[in-house]
Amino acid sequence: MGDISLTAANVRALQANGAVPRPYTAGAAITVGEAVYIASDGDVEPADADLTEAAAKAIGIAVESYDGETSIAENDPVSVCVFGPVAGFSGMTPGETLYTSDVAGNISDTAGTASHVIGHAESATIVWVDPDQSDPSSS
Repeated sequence: MGDISLTAANVRALQANGAVPRPYTAGAAITVGEAVYIASDGDVEPADADLTEAAAKAIGIAVESYDGETSIAENDPVSVCVFGPVAGFSGMTPGETLYTSDVAGNISDTAGTASHVIGHAESATIVWVDPDQSDPSSS
């Protein structure tokens, strides 16, 4: 199928159901709902499976900007769900594994070039974030 759909305005961490959001600083422009990775300077940027192995290693999903908007500018605060349920997606098959995509920030149900697992579809609309941080070259 490929990259999954989302409505950025509807993306939210379901904290009452165990979601764990963490504060970060955006190292590039980010849209709520995008998968992000920690860049070498400690900021988060959209994960990209065909950029580098490090950029493919998503740590979670951007779920909130400091001002409630769906776009986060570089150097602005961003809340990232690093574990647990995130709503606002659509068209997923429950139980399917989800990966970082070859399209920056996107989440896919098919592995990309250097993709890492970001979690699984808990339902048609909820991603369960549980990123795989293992190094595939060491397996």
